[in-house]
Amino acid sequence: MKKVILALLILAASVDMMALGRSKVREYARFLSDRMAYELGLSSGQYDDCYEINYDFVDAVGDLLDDMECGDPIAIDNYYRYLDYRNEDLSYVLSSYQYSRFISKPVRFTSCILACSQNGMGI
Repeated sequence: MKKVILALLILAASVDMMALGRSKVREYARFLSDRMAYELGLSSGQYDDCYEINYDFVDAVGDLLDDMECGDPIAIDNYYRYLDYRNEDLSYVLSSYQYSRFISKPVRFTSCILACSQNGMGI
C-alpha cells in the first residue's frame, strides 16, 4: 500500500513538473529582460544576453519556489545562490552604470517570479 501511495505521489509530482513547461520559463525570462531593457536602457545585444541569463535563472529556480514558500532553508539558500550567479553574469553584460542601477533595486527584477508563484500562477 505504501508503495502505491508513493508511486502516485511521484506521478503527481512529475505531472506538475511537466506542466511547468518551457513556455512559462520563456515568458518570465522575457518579462524580466523587458523590464531590464526599459529601466536600464539595454542595447539589443545586451537584451539578448540578459534574456539568456534570465532564462537560465528562471529555469533553475522554478522548482525551488514551492519549497521556498514552505520555508525550506535549503531551497532558500539555493535560490540566493542562483541569484548570485545571475547577478555575477549580468555584471559582465551591463555597463558599470547600468549594473549599479540594477543592484541598487534588485527586488524589481526578481519579485515577479516570487509573486507569480505565490499567486498560484506557477513557473
